[in-house]
Amino acid sequence: MSTTRRTFLTTGLSAGAAVPFLGARPSWLEAVSNAGGAPEDNILLVVQINGGWDGLNILPEVDHPNYALARPTIGLPKAKVLTLEAGAKHYWHPSMAAFKTLYDNGDLAIIENIGYPNPNLSHFTSEKKWYAGDATVRSAATGWLSHYLTKGYSGSFQIPAIDLEGRLNGAFLGSRVPVFRRIADYQFLFDTNYYARLDNATQLETLLGNGAVTRLGAGNVQFVADSTVDAVNDSALLQSVGSSYSPRATYPNGSFAASLQVVSRYITGGLKSQIYYTNTGGFDHHANEAVASAPETGDFADKIEAVSASIKAFLDDIKAYGKEKKVVVMVFSEFGRRFGENGAVGTDHGHGGVAFLAGEPVTGGRYGTPADLDQATTPYDRYYIPFDTRSTDFRSMYATVIENWFGVNHSTILNGTYPLLGAL
Repeated sequence: MSTTRRTFLTTGLSAGAAVPFLGARPSWLEAVSNAGGAPEDNILLVVQINGGWDGLNILPEVDHPNYALARPTIGLPKAKVLTLEAGAKHYWHPSMAAFKTLYDNGDLAIIENIGYPNPNLSHFTSEKKWYAGDATVRSAATGWLSHYLTKGYSGSFQIPAIDLEGRLNGAFLGSRVPVFRRIADYQFLFDTNYYARLDNATQLETLLGNGAVTRLGAGNVQFVADSTVDAVNDSALLQSVGSSYSPRATYPNGSFAASLQVVSRYITGGLKSQIYYTNTGGFDHHANEAVASAPETGDFADKIEAVSASIKAFLDDIKAYGKEKKVVVMVFSEFGRRFGENGAVGTDHGHGGVAFLAGEPVTGGRYGTPADLDQATTPYDRYYIPFDTRSTDFRSMYATVIENWFGVNHSTILNGTYPLLGAL
């Protein structure tokens, strides 16, 4: 039988073959459009917050008596927090000033008490559920964005998605998505299970010429050989698009802000990729979450300031280029933290997280129902915010993006129907 592009995308390269980004024309994922027709230029940037960030201190209910009892050391003082809105019981952490500005401008949706049924406290298990878009799995074979790319994406661009994380994110499992190996010099991986040092087209051609992929059979080898030209061309495209880019907003220092500048470069340079994925970590604050004598400061404060300020700078940047109406940013973490602090000036794994949708297309406001702190029981450091009727299933956020931003029936992608949030 002749080798088809779909067969190759299913079988992949042989073990040990890692190459710079390898594309295939005319449609890099041979995406089908049976599920609907989304505008190709509606862009989603996904920001994953690794470690499970403390939503109860991002939007603290500082006047609740149980808050002070549960967090005597890391609880934020009323004098330091920022107003969320008139009459609200919740406030902003002072390091979230950039998100406060977005919220006040109507460009930020807060998705409160978000999670999934029967919560799990493992980072890896929880991440896999978010990746799969399925709360029942423990090991995801395919990701929710892969389902979208193969069932819903209706564009024709050969690079519909880009992962800036160094290895393929589980949300893309089942699809071939270019992954940045080194952002500094725009090198990509194609087969992200293996990290052979293939730095240029000459090395790629050597791989093909020395029989490294012959185990796939002559048909597949020929397809790979034919695709080599595409790999070189696509790599050149990704290195050249936006090469004259200069940021029109002031970004914070750090690798996370740098990754957002790469995304801005591509968007403002006219690249037609629809999905970008990046992450930032260090939020597993079991200890030293805050400075005991000044709980509004410390590692957690520094990190959430970097997140919010970087995302606002990114949105300001693309607005200065006139692209603000076509970009939405999704921000989430795999779970939240427990209500009470532990004995190490930190918080342990918990539930009831917080997520955000940001950008000018977003209908700003609060979605979902915050946790009811009246229900908290002692000892507070063992109390988990329950997933109950007050909670928001994370698939409602996915469904909102799929349906109202990409224009695709979300049940086709998520294998189920979930309430839309109205944030888009």
